[in-house]
Amino acid sequence: MFRKILFPTDFSEGAMRAIRRLERENSMAVEECILLHVIDEGYLEDLLNGYSYMYESEEREMQDIISKAKENAMKKLKERGERCRGMVKAKRMRSVVRIGIPYEEIVKFAEEEKVSLILLPSHGKFGYSEELLGSTTIRVLRKTKKPVLVIKTHKEE
Repeated sequence: MFRKILFPTDFSEGAMRAIRRLERENSMAVEECILLHVIDEGYLEDLLNGYSYMYESEEREMQDIISKAKENAMKKLKERGERCRGMVKAKRMRSVVRIGIPYEEIVKFAEEEKVSLILLPSHGKFGYSEELLGSTTIRVLRKTKKPVLVIKTHKEE
């Protein structure tokens, strides 16, 4: 039995394919599954640059953007949470939103939580490509000391 699985998600179809594939192929129970979404700090800066400066300070504007982004991400995680809980056969499910550079936050969170496995799709938000693995997956594999299960998410040709 896996004690604690970390499933980082970017809400892409690739991420959902990974969890569905795990459901088909895993018969072991999981004590806890943690859904993690990392809001890319570069994305937040892009949003700030696109705003019309309706605020008196850039700091307040950024706080509002962060608050809304976290709220939206948590809503999506909650919507997927119970569905994923059944799919991975988890006794407990938890949802977490972080802000930063995705691969760095995934690695840091896995260490903090002492997870027994990180579950990653081979390709996420940017979908199918000719590359063997997506960039976040490659970076997590290089940086983490935790076991990682990479699930192929694109269809065979």
